[in-house]
Amino acid sequence: MDQHAQVLIAGGGIIGSSIAAALVERGVRDVYVVDLDLHGNYASSELNAGGVRATWWQEVNIAACRDTVAFFQQHAEEFSFRQRGYLWLYDKRELFETAIERRRLQQRLGWNVEILTPNDVRQRFPHLDRGLDQLVGATFAPGDGLVNPNAVRRFYRERAEAGGARFLNRHYIEGVETVEREPGRRRVDVMHVVEVVKGDPADEARTIEKILTRHRIPPDETVAHPSIRTELVVNALGAWSPILSSKLGVRDVAVPVRRQIALVDVRERDLPPGVDLAQLGMVVDASCVYYHPEGPYILAGYSSPAQPSGYDFNYDGDSFFQEEIWPRLALRSSAFERCAHIRGWSGLYSVTPDRSGVVGAVPGFSNLIEAHSFTGRGVMQSRAVGVGVAELICSGRYETLDLSPLASGRFTQDPSTWVTEDLHI
Repeated sequence: MDQHAQVLIAGGGIIGSSIAAALVERGVRDVYVVDLDLHGNYASSELNAGGVRATWWQEVNIAACRDTVAFFQQHAEEFSFRQRGYLWLYDKRELFETAIERRRLQQRLGWNVEILTPNDVRQRFPHLDRGLDQLVGATFAPGDGLVNPNAVRRFYRERAEAGGARFLNRHYIEGVETVEREPGRRRVDVMHVVEVVKGDPADEARTIEKILTRHRIPPDETVAHPSIRTELVVNALGAWSPILSSKLGVRDVAVPVRRQIALVDVRERDLPPGVDLAQLGMVVDASCVYYHPEGPYILAGYSSPAQPSGYDFNYDGDSFFQEEIWPRLALRSSAFERCAHIRGWSGLYSVTPDRSGVVGAVPGFSNLIEAHSFTGRGVMQSRAVGVGVAELICSGRYETLDLSPLASGRFTQDPSTWVTEDLHI
């Protein structure tokens, strides 16, 4: 039997859950959220470093993060939000001069960013005791911080479910039906969904990973094939947005790229006197390694420019730590000279050509909206995007914050009109 949804959200990650929560806040009750992995074992936001910042170089990204961070502040205890700042180190004069120039925009939008000299860095961050003479400067944004992405997503989902939204776990959109009711404009009419067989948790996890990397489901691993008729569809599938887009015949420019993160153990006796790494916020080195305290350890990440695109969750283990993480950490701090690799994991960024997200109505469709591919910015823009998409659905326009610069149509125009974001890791 067909089911009906006023709004069907494909993807129950942090963006899809935020949209569902914002919709029920506006009185929309008939909301379905369809996701294969609602536990978030492979969700990009669950596997990231947990940093949140409004220190960006494009106005829409600064504003969306600023508003989301303000929301995190309102729920700081629930989200384990720690406003400890972001320290960004520069060793290239041109980039640092751009950071100084962009600071004017950040300040105008209400985001305080301090300019530091290498000597300022030495005095304020005493664990950084190597190679500071190679730096040309740094920025520090005290309003940035760290958050628990799982707690944020859970908050959105619980708020949405309390308002009547239905979350369908282990469900995969296998096919779609569209109709053309006016020349040149199609409408998504039916979503064909399959439910993956429940079983042993380990077997289920392996099955889900196979589906997420191969994009097909063996017939013997499904139990139902419901069809959901819908008035409006939101593609919030993050790194998997191109899979649904292809089924709809929509051009999707985003690609999935693997990001690896390691947990590092630093021996207390290796720390300079009086240094407590547990009080750090996020540090982004000029070498592009980034790190922050995570419980008793240090969480450190690095993205190789040579990393190919693809759906890959393999973690390269100790070799990744030894070749990519440890040398960059030890280059800047003697505290990391003898640090040890504990474990690590990998997740996916969904990367667009200008490294900014995609939000808005899909050209050529009367009832299709997309909100995905935030290139590592999903957590830190989640509330602003959720509110904006809900406004677009309910009133036909953005009211709180204009997200129109993120519309996908920009990629059919000259690259000078794109929202090119250089300050990313």
